[in-house]
Amino acid sequence: MRILALLAIGVLCSGAEREEEESEPPGVVRRVSLPDRLNSYLPRWWKLGVEIRSRLDTVTGYGGVADARDTYYLHRLRLNSTVTVRPWLKLFSQMQDSRVVDYDRRPVPGAMHNPFDLRQAYADIGNREQHWALRVGRQPIVFGDMRLVSTSNWSNVGTGYDGLRLTHTSHAAQLDFFSTLVVTPGDGFDRPRADRKLSGFHGSFATRRTNGVLDVYTFWKSNLQAVDEGFHAGHLDVYTSGVRAAGKLRFRCDYNVEMALQRGHVSGDGLEAWMGHWEIGRRLANAQRGPRIWLEHNYATGDRNLGDGRRQAFEQLYPTSTNIIGRAGDFASRNLQEPLLGMEWQASRKWKIRSTVRAFWLADVRDALYLLSGTVYARRPGAASTRVGEEAGGWVIYQVSRQSQVWVGCARLFAGPYLREAGKGAAVNYPFVVWSYTM
Repeated sequence: MRILALLAIGVLCSGAEREEEESEPPGVVRRVSLPDRLNSYLPRWWKLGVEIRSRLDTVTGYGGVADARDTYYLHRLRLNSTVTVRPWLKLFSQMQDSRVVDYDRRPVPGAMHNPFDLRQAYADIGNREQHWALRVGRQPIVFGDMRLVSTSNWSNVGTGYDGLRLTHTSHAAQLDFFSTLVVTPGDGFDRPRADRKLSGFHGSFATRRTNGVLDVYTFWKSNLQAVDEGFHAGHLDVYTSGVRAAGKLRFRCDYNVEMALQRGHVSGDGLEAWMGHWEIGRRLANAQRGPRIWLEHNYATGDRNLGDGRRQAFEQLYPTSTNIIGRAGDFASRNLQEPLLGMEWQASRKWKIRSTVRAFWLADVRDALYLLSGTVYARRPGAASTRVGEEAGGWVIYQVSRQSQVWVGCARLFAGPYLREAGKGAAVNYPFVVWSYTM
């Protein structure tokens, strides 16, 4: 009943916003949306917000098993509060209630179910427009295009970080220094993991010639609990340094290139790995809403010789390797190469379309195929082929109002020779429907 009540509130809110957007004859006073009406009763220094998202997923063939099927409902409510104490001091908090209904598999992942809890609570000291700002508390950490570090917004919960972030901003650059503990969703109040740390530096510089950006970074992932290939317990220290360049070219073309190197150790094993992302796109019309097509290739190294005391598989950072949306094969960027062809089109002010076709190969057949959770999905060292399979998918977004959206999408993973040899040869289908409202 509570979920139905929340849905009803969201529908009423989005309906009120629709009335505001409709054209009216001259002289007629436009109706104020319900969210604006609620905030009008509060002091100017205090603003409240609501985010509601409902998602209905159906997965068939999960785990590569033909008769496996699961249909479940995900609901997420976020309540936001922003208090402006001074122009240089703001306090933000976000309570979150995430639940899943009719999920058949056990245990239920922490990324799906986390009842009412504190997701964010931080203080912003300073002003980015005045060069320096310090953020203290539980906060999201997102850099670049979220390929290495993100909060996984597609997740029903989303990971948070407790710590400090110091930002320096100028007209042509933004420099970030941060040190955090990873917050893991669990029973009761979510607490930071003292044994899991993520720290580092990220610099973003504007490039005038290409109207783009150049990012450089170094991230340090530390985990006090790790096991090497000889099953010896120890700790993990991984240093990831990389560069990303994105911008526009002539003839309505654009590019996005990123490469990163990893060094460190996993308990007693040394680590040497790398990853790369290469993307080139072109907009087919002069208008900003014209269709855009792009080609990309992603590569992440795998371990060439398991048991030799050396790690070559690219180590994921927290919480995932990228901000995945609507994928049937949620494979991690580890021991994987992935070519992709995509198309996106802002067909109108209210309609947006996106579709992709991608293929998966293992970087090294002697290593395994990994999921975003870090677990092994398939391992077949003696497989005759490294071709994992192909995936086709897409989604359509309809902008109901300024604050409400409806997504409809579907993806299908076609198993290749490697998955068939590993006993996971069934196709995986993933249709989904999402409704969201943000105030």
